[in-house]
Amino acid sequence: MEKLEKSRIIIKIGSDLITENENILNYSVIQDLCDQISEIHNEGFQVIVVSSGAVAAGRQYLGVLNKQIKIDESYLIHKQVLASIGQPLLMKAYEKFFSNNSKGISQALLSREDFENRSGYLNIRNTLNELLSVDIIPIINENDVVYTDELEDKAYGDNDRLSAMVANAVDADILILLGTIDGLYTADPNINKDAKKINIVENISEEIIGFAKGPSDKIGSGGMASKIQAANIAVNSGIDMFIASGYEKNSIRRIISGQDMGTKFVAKESLNESRKRWLMTGYSSSKGEVILDDGAINAIKNSSLLPAGVIEVSGNFSRGDIVAIKNVEKKIIGWGIANYSSKEISKIKGMKTKEMQNVVDKNFGSEIIHRNNLVITI
Repeated sequence: MEKLEKSRIIIKIGSDLITENENILNYSVIQDLCDQISEIHNEGFQVIVVSSGAVAAGRQYLGVLNKQIKIDESYLIHKQVLASIGQPLLMKAYEKFFSNNSKGISQALLSREDFENRSGYLNIRNTLNELLSVDIIPIINENDVVYTDELEDKAYGDNDRLSAMVANAVDADILILLGTIDGLYTADPNINKDAKKINIVENISEEIIGFAKGPSDKIGSGGMASKIQAANIAVNSGIDMFIASGYEKNSIRRIISGQDMGTKFVAKESLNESRKRWLMTGYSSSKGEVILDDGAINAIKNSSLLPAGVIEVSGNFSRGDIVAIKNVEKKIIGWGIANYSSKEISKIKGMKTKEMQNVVDKNFGSEIIHRNNLVITI
């Protein structure tokens, strides 16, 4: 593995890594990570940190107060309360240890919805780029008080995928997901002693996806399944991604030095067009999906998507939303910006261009998705 030159790095720090017994922050681990990040920052690397851990920090704070506050985490609102209480404590820890290294930090609380529209995506991109330009290390977390998917463990709500969306937005060179497990295995190594670690993934095949069975810990909300989905965003955005253990000594240094560590997901050819980079956030911001026949799938590699090739529509989306493009096996083969709403596409699916003109309420052209608003991932 080649050593990285000066570059832009996104480091996602999992809650399982920086907490103890789900209730308190592990300050020694946080300090070590801050020291490592500060060291490479001194060498010219630009770094953005995406960190979980606010809920555990909230539990810790209430314990320190010794208040008889009843928190039942089966209620979503109580998890939101813990996240709100714990986020300042989490940031206080980062501020302390980064300040020890004379590093300035900022806080950004983001959610999937912030990336869904083009202006929001560009606002995030511009703000983070400006922070990096003045040598600030941004610390990002999911905005759990407003957006609750991470707390509910839904498909799009964890910091693995959020970190990949951030990496996409700022044109990062690599994404590092640090947790307690040292890579992708053929089975859960906590359960199966015969599980073997996969050192490098050049293609995210169905077999690779099958190795991810969900979280094996009870602290984080992501697990290996969300890490594979984060890898899909990253590699299709031209970004190498690593899954590694933050418990291993000098883990960050060893990755950027080119040592064999963790599991590396190799980036595909870089997507240079900014709109298509934005479309890759569809893994976390898609409002629906269109299912195509084989002929349409072959056609859209070089042309726009027309109604004749659409065999099914699902979800409730509007014109201008990002939608997933799938084959008949329901496998994602790309993303696009819908030129019509789901309601309108349901009316015109399978039709020839001439037929659709008398069916749609407003004619926005013959394309369901224009070729300039398509990105194919297969």
